[in-house]
Amino acid sequence: MAGPRNSKATGRDMVLSLAVLLVPVVLVVWFFTRTPDSPQIDQVDWRPVLAQARSQAGYPVLGPTLEPSGWKPVKARYADRGQTWVGDTVAAGNRWELGFLSSDQTYIGLNQSDQPGREAFIDAVTRSARADGSVSVDGHQWQRRVSDDDRTRALVSSQGSSVVVVVGDTDYRVLEEYVRMLRTS
Repeated sequence: MAGPRNSKATGRDMVLSLAVLLVPVVLVVWFFTRTPDSPQIDQVDWRPVLAQARSQAGYPVLGPTLEPSGWKPVKARYADRGQTWVGDTVAAGNRWELGFLSSDQTYIGLNQSDQPGREAFIDAVTRSARADGSVSVDGHQWQRRVSDDDRTRALVSSQGSSVVVVVGDTDYRVLEEYVRMLRTS
């Protein structure tokens, strides 16, 4: 049963009580619905890593002739067979990787390796994508692959003793335009 009413309560008291309840609610709603600032993405100088890969890999290493307009280089690494790759893993072959963020903030990766068991390498970098036809880019055949959820697409080809995978969560047109920029020297 409710206690006796305060006969001295005023409209001001009611407004103060309401404010005490609403201010935390508004702060919680603001905190959980605000859009955070875009993260600072560090760009990398990929050209020295490409030069290292070309001098050490033992196969023709692909790289862009120029940086695609509006794209930001965010990853460049190379490891010889047996060297530490990512985390505590060991590179199963001579491995080259170059990653860009496109102008629409989509990651596009170039992966190349001469490791044995090419399908395991391809599956690892394409999210186990399945074959989806083929395309000729500048006279060179590329197999198209798409992930089971249709999000990730890849172009796969052989280059000397290595396999090359260009992959991204984008359409094939973007990947093909990027492949047109790739050269071995």
